[in-house]
Amino acid sequence: MVQEGRLRLLRDDGRGLTLVLSPSAAIEPQDLPPLTHRRVRVAWKPAPGLTGGIAHRLALLD
Repeated sequence: MVQEGRLRLLRDDGRGLTLVLSPSAAIEPQDLPPLTHRRVRVAWKPAPGLTGGIAHRLALLD
């Protein structure tokens, strides 16, 4: 799921993870929708006050 700089990922173990795109990421929010249903690798860090984290880098795997 992608919405305004937020993305929800499904981990390999089946658990979901909600992330916010970092302003310093090399990808813009409008670039996220084409990644829906694609395998990506995400470099992210937990964020205080968020149940998920902040995505810093995304790389397409397939």
